[in-house]
Order: sequence, then structure tokens, then C-alpha cells
Amino acid sequence: MAVDLSRITLFEGLPDMALRELAERVAVRKLAAEETFIRQGEAADSLFLILSGKVKVYLDDGSGKKLVVDVRRAGQYVGEMMLDDKPRSASVRAMQPTEVAVVSRDDFKAFLLAHPEVALQVIRNLIRLTRSQNVRTVEDVRTRADLQLYIEQLKMTKGQDLPSVKRWEVAKRWMLVTLLLFAVLQFYFLDVLLRTMSLPSVTIFTG
Repeated sequence: MAVDLSRITLFEGLPDMALRELAERVAVRKLAAEETFIRQGEAADSLFLILSGKVKVYLDDGSGKKLVVDVRRAGQYVGEMMLDDKPRSASVRAMQPTEVAVVSRDDFKAFLLAHPEVALQVIRNLIRLTRSQNVRTVEDVRTRADLQLYIEQLKMTKGQDLPSVKRWEVAKRWMLVTLLLFAVLQFYFLDVLLRTMSLPSVTIFTG
């Protein structure tokens, strides 16, 4: 069955004949959920056109942590950086059952030479990725700077100068004053009662 590449946004506006020629050269691959089909550092030799499903592009920092840099769905593609003949710069994993059309690097390069408008789309996508990474880097730097500033302020601020600590100190003083006043009054009334009961002239009426 021929693959319908007209659903891939990268090929919007291209003649049907050109898409059919490319479709004849692709291999369809079905991916299970959580299957990693592109691994960071591996040799790059193909482009993946997402026919159905959803995938995530992520980086591995070497310590087991994964940083998701993009999520792509049906109609999009992954693996375009294979054009520089360098190892894969990121890993890609299917987030659900996914179907992709695999295009070899040589076939895709020939297709780009024949259709420069597609090459322009690829360049735009690479620029978008780079820009999003730059924004993320700036946000990360700002977050770290804000955290460092907060830590420095904590170092310079004495515990007793914090508003919450000050409020607790005031409340504690009022509690101590209240307890002391209650103890004094209790002692005073008890003393008066004992003195009154000890007076011989006091008559206690019971009826």
C-alpha cells in the first residue's frame, strides 16, 4: 500500500507526482509505545516521517536524567539533523503506538536538491528548535540566578529579622504576659480566700 505523504506538513504544496516518487522509496515501520528508535550518539542515516502516533525528543545528560526538548505528532518528522553526517544529537522515543515512514539520507538529500522549498522548511524547523533551546537556556539561567540571590539574602538575614520570626516573637511575649497575669490573679484570689476563711468573725450562712 502506498504511503500518503501529503499529510506531512513538510511537503505541503508539493506536486503529487513528486510525493509519489518519494513514497516509493520509503519503508514503513511500526513502533510500540515507549520504544526508542533514535539514540543519541548513534550514526544518523535516515529521516522519520510520523504517519500516526506521537514521539518525544530528549537529551540524556549522562547521569540518567532525560531532558525533553520537543514532542512531535502525526504530520511532523524527526531525524532531520542527519543531514550533517554527524552522530545523532538526541534520542527519540514513541509515546504511544506510532507508525513512521523511514527515508534514507541519500534519498532525502536528492529530494531536497530537486525541491529547494522543502529544504527551506527544514531550515525553518531547525531555527525554531534552536530558538526554543535558547529561550529555555535563558529561563534556566534566570531561575538559577534568582535562586542564588535568595540563598545570598538568607545568608545575610538573621533569623530574628525575618517577618515570620518577628510575628512569633511578639505572639510568644503576649502569651507569657497573659500566663503571668493569670498566675498572679490566681495567687491573689486564693490568698484572699484563705485569709477570709481564717477570720473568726466571719459567719458563713448555709440556709
